[in-house]
Amino acid sequence: MVKTIIYEPMTTITDLIIAIIAFYYSSELTSIYINQLLNVQYHWIWTFRMLSLGAFLGALSHGVGPYCSASIANIIWKFATYSIGIMSYCMFLSMLHHLFEYQLVIRLRWVLLCLLVIYFFTVTRNDDFVNVVLFYLFIMSVVLVGFLYSYVVFQSDGVSMIMLGIIITFVSAGVQQSRITLHEHMNHNDIAHFIQMIAMWCFYLGSIVLQDGII
Repeated sequence: MVKTIIYEPMTTITDLIIAIIAFYYSSELTSIYINQLLNVQYHWIWTFRMLSLGAFLGALSHGVGPYCSASIANIIWKFATYSIGIMSYCMFLSMLHHLFEYQLVIRLRWVLLCLLVIYFFTVTRNDDFVNVVLFYLFIMSVVLVGFLYSYVVFQSDGVSMIMLGIIITFVSAGVQQSRITLHEHMNHNDIAHFIQMIAMWCFYLGSIVLQDGII
């Protein structure tokens, strides 16, 4: 009976769980941000918010998208991909704010905005999820290098957990692209979602102690 209501039950459920967890983390970080007013926390708040929105739209796409008209299903999926792009943008900015002073980050942000526009153009023309994965893996690779520098040179608080989260995200992306299936109701998307939940926990633990402008 469930399959007649929800097209991909487990993928929909795991997407919704990610959406709820990400929204919870963003709310917790907001409480911290109100007291500390750090740019890194502000951008992690929006990283989690965009992840939550993307996961929610992903749940709609996997759950009821096939039952919608082609145009409605396409809009839902497109905005899900846009959300992940903005999430990656916010994560990159959190790394820049961690490393550099505010005025330099504002100048560097224009380069990142150009990359985001290119991403939007690409996924608007071809919204295959592999394009989404390639973009956020590229962004996260650069973010990983930035935080690795912070860890090696300054031993900054929180960066080790964020790096661990990025590495786990790479594993999640690999599983998602592998197309492996353990069970009728446990495919590559579902496994990747459970792995990503671990990465989110690492991101949250790191983001609550991260500091601004260490260089």
